[in-house]
Amino acid sequence: MYFKFPENFMFGAASSACQIESACKEGGKGEDVHEHYFSLYPEKYLNDDPNEGADFYHKYPEDIKMMKELGIKCFRFSISWSRIYPNGPDEVCQAGLDYYADLIDKLIEAGITPFFDLWHCDLPYWVIERNALLNPEFVDWFGAYAETCFRAFGDKVAYWSTINEPNVNVMAAYAWGSTAPFMKDMKLAMQANHIAVLAHYRAVKIFRELGCKGKIGVVVHIQLTYAPSMDMKDQEAAERDMSFYSTWWTDSMLKGYYPKNLMDYPYIADLLPEGWEKDLKENFIESDFLGINYYSSYIVGYAEDGKLDYEIVTGDKLPKDDYGFTINPQGMYDTIMEMQKRHPGLELIITENGIGRKRTGNYEEELDDDYRINYLREHLRAVARAVEAGAPVTGYLHWSIMDTTELYGGGYSILFGLTQVRFDKPDKQRIPRKSWYYYQKIIAEKAVN
Repeated sequence: MYFKFPENFMFGAASSACQIESACKEGGKGEDVHEHYFSLYPEKYLNDDPNEGADFYHKYPEDIKMMKELGIKCFRFSISWSRIYPNGPDEVCQAGLDYYADLIDKLIEAGITPFFDLWHCDLPYWVIERNALLNPEFVDWFGAYAETCFRAFGDKVAYWSTINEPNVNVMAAYAWGSTAPFMKDMKLAMQANHIAVLAHYRAVKIFRELGCKGKIGVVVHIQLTYAPSMDMKDQEAAERDMSFYSTWWTDSMLKGYYPKNLMDYPYIADLLPEGWEKDLKENFIESDFLGINYYSSYIVGYAEDGKLDYEIVTGDKLPKDDYGFTINPQGMYDTIMEMQKRHPGLELIITENGIGRKRTGNYEEELDDDYRINYLREHLRAVARAVEAGAPVTGYLHWSIMDTTELYGGGYSILFGLTQVRFDKPDKQRIPRKSWYYYQKIIAEKAVN
């Protein structure tokens, strides 16, 4: 049986500047947060130097040729803010603009639609030195950066995302302590969350005022939660968990309010900065699409803990990849349908989906990735079923086009790439994996078996 996709369905792949670009000290680039903290705490990055990655910065012409051969119609990447504003909010680096301009032109020449994130997860270190998302001026800095990018590339980039995975970027940095600047303070995290929402609004507003030709939205890591029973307390607990992790961002960025089921809890409402309601009301502006990063789902039930009254009951009954994500293809379908219900009529794009496997060190064996083929098959079947059911999903972008460095505990030890990167060779040779050819066939046929 074949699951068909519409003729204009946009198959693609994704990655980010800080995960494959390398060349950290070239082209006028300033230091970013991960480069700085790697120099202080290399063990937090598994001693994997971000400057020693896939070297996309130099190899993008040949990488784009491989993308064209693969047949993808869209490539999602990010602009490194520290390549455009290397030293502070007042100095623009022309070399950085020139680099991305050529990258975009080469994608278009290859028939590949450019999709760019303004902020993936690599703030310039000068932003951190100025207190980053705890400083209201962040909104102005981000707005100026966004305007520079829109003016330089706005007529060529078809899709813009303001912030990739704000739920991970902000919370991991300020609440969970799992990425730089490694804070664990929920009050600071909620203030940072609010500043990130306002920064999103500012960028969208500037995009509209400039009359850019493309579309603008946000990319959110949607982590679907199921209740362990039909008991109303379990059902509401599962909903609260999804609100806390995922729909906090989709509701605020796409609707202009924070989820009521969270605002009823002092653990959330009392930590927000003064005047937050006025901020949302006065600054909200609609977006064009939602990018869904889908990797996992969980079962969450009621637990009276005085905070949000829930706990993760289990994810252990589902298989996991080596990165720790539960593997649940049905969750892909359910996530899409849930987002369609919450945001009727809004364009949906699967902006990330993929499976991580630990590096073995045997490069030949790692080319034979049947596990990724099985993962692709089942998740694309779920996407096709959702499209058939009427969901406005216009594209699927696999994570990742090539092996990356994973910034939240994986380093170069986790393989997500359709394309293998030979990190042991000076030229960082690229070799297509078995899954690369499988995906090529899906793209050509616009169908998955």
